[in-house]
Amino acid sequence: MRELVYTGFMSLDGVVDSPGGGPGEEHRSGGWAVNDIEFLPEAFSLKAEELDDTTALLFGRRSYEAFAPIWRDSEDHAAYKDLPKYVVSTTLPEDALVEGWGPTAILRSTDDVVELKKSEGGAIFIHGSADCRTAPWVSPVTA
Repeated sequence: MRELVYTGFMSLDGVVDSPGGGPGEEHRSGGWAVNDIEFLPEAFSLKAEELDDTTALLFGRRSYEAFAPIWRDSEDHAAYKDLPKYVVSTTLPEDALVEGWGPTAILRSTDDVVELKKSEGGAIFIHGSADCRTAPWVSPVTA
C-alpha cells in the first residue's frame, strides 16, 4: 500500500495558508512566501529530502491550478516534471491540464484515490489541499 504524505507549511498557531495570499487571505499570515520572511537553510534541506522520497504528486483542483503553471517552468521544481501527477476533481476538464508538465491524470472520486494507493510504487506527496472538507482523501479513513 502506497503512503499518502501531506506536505505543507503551518505556523505554530495552526495557520495553513497558500504562499501567495489572495482573496479571503487578508490576515497577518496571508501571502507568507511573497512577504519578507527568511527561510532557514534547514527548511531547504528538509524540502530536498522530501523531494528524494517523492514518487508521485497528488493535488486537489485548486492547488493544481495554482501550482502547475508555475512549477512546470520552475528550476526549483524541475525534478517534479517527469513524476506522475494526479488531480482529484469532479469538475476539472481534461483539456484544462497543463501542457508540458509530464504525465497527469484526473481522479474523479475518493475510490480512485484508494485504487491509486493500492498500486505499485512509493510515496505520493500531497501539496496544498489543506481543507479536508474539499480534500477528504487526507482523512485517516482513506489515508
